[in-house]
Amino acid sequence: MTNCSKAQQQVASGPDLSVTPRAIWRLTWPQMLMMYLMFFMGFMAVWVAGRISANVQAALGMVNQCGIFLMVVSMAVSSGATAAISQSLGARRIACAKRYIAATVTGCCCLGFLVALLGWVFSEGILGIILVPEDILPHTREMWLASLPGLPAQYLYAATGVMFRATRQVLPPLWVAAIVCLFNLLACLGLGLGWFGLPNCGYLGLVWANVGSQYLGAICNCLLLAHSGYLSRRTLPGVRWLKSALPYLIKVSLPAGAASLVWQSGYMTLFVLVASLPYDSVNALAGLTAGLRVESLLFLPGMAFNMSAAVLVGNSLGEGKPEQARRIALNMTAIAAAALTLVAAILWPFRQELAALLAQEAGAQQQIVSYLSYNLLSTPFSIASTVFGGVMVGAGATRYNLLIFGGSFWGLRLPLGWLLGHVLWGTSSGVFLAMLISQILQSCVMIHAVRSWDWPRFAMRRHAPSTVR
Repeated sequence: MTNCSKAQQQVASGPDLSVTPRAIWRLTWPQMLMMYLMFFMGFMAVWVAGRISANVQAALGMVNQCGIFLMVVSMAVSSGATAAISQSLGARRIACAKRYIAATVTGCCCLGFLVALLGWVFSEGILGIILVPEDILPHTREMWLASLPGLPAQYLYAATGVMFRATRQVLPPLWVAAIVCLFNLLACLGLGLGWFGLPNCGYLGLVWANVGSQYLGAICNCLLLAHSGYLSRRTLPGVRWLKSALPYLIKVSLPAGAASLVWQSGYMTLFVLVASLPYDSVNALAGLTAGLRVESLLFLPGMAFNMSAAVLVGNSLGEGKPEQARRIALNMTAIAAAALTLVAAILWPFRQELAALLAQEAGAQQQIVSYLSYNLLSTPFSIASTVFGGVMVGAGATRYNLLIFGGSFWGLRLPLGWLLGHVLWGTSSGVFLAMLISQILQSCVMIHAVRSWDWPRFAMRRHAPSTVR
């Protein structure tokens, strides 16, 4: 039986709500593979950029960070949809879940076009705000403008991926991710370096490869969702249903959007701190860009646990089982933190080799090693925070993510990074140490919140209307 046939059978027979270890693993491992495919795509882009020059590598980091910042709206809507869909399925309100899916996919597509237009209109202002160094400004401007046409597809690809996870259909999008990754690999090497007889477009080839990949993924995911029965003309919600159901989606999405905005603007400010360092700023920026890619080996699997925790917690709360939700939260966090800390320990002796793989210049390699030295140590704390963030999304308690993540980033990481990096040390090591310290504090607060705060109260009421049109 094909994956799509299984998905259709699931829609007809009802959702899978099992929380056994086997069910959790079945939900998580495909997402881990998808995260690694995403890592490989980003890693390949950084590797190709490094083969061109350190300036291109640094410019790519600035463009990627701006692009992630513009994804804030999609992340917000997707967080609200994850809570609403998983809880609806937990309460066995399948018709309601289908309408949330249709509303989310349609809304994200429209929002993607709107945000891309705004990004184009205000492109010079955006590049001015993040203080792009003059050495890489021309590269950054060209790459930024070339990436904007792909933003609607990026919104749609991300939203449909969330819909698959929320309905526990994790194998179909895995196959799509594998196809997208292969396409991106060939396009990056072909258009970026002129391999396979393709025209050598340089750094713009990297951007075009990513844009094409996003459109391919978005189209494939939409077709699979439609084939599975979760996305069709009949599932498009009417005005009456939207009036009844959107308040909860907005209630969850607004704090999630604010949290994403605070987090991504914090990372953009972090890039600004590094770009404006008194010494060796371009190499430091290239090191931060490449170091983040290596760190993705740990962070992306952590995001797989984050997403699984959101779905499982949402299902449990939809069934009216808050204690089961709390137990899932603590157990998944412990497993994820332990497993990925072991991976970090394995990577530790190979920091120099990883740096040499990602950059040619000795200065950039030194900065990559410095970044990894601090951030591999933060693995148990960063992974715990990541999984707990998914717990709050599944419960609809996204305001706690806003409070804790925002307070940690803007209240500690950035001020301490400025103090150490610009005032006391004058090097990127001060910024990287501030990242480690803030992760430790953030994870301690999140552990206390999950254990002691009443976050299950933010779930939807089980008797909420599900069939109103």
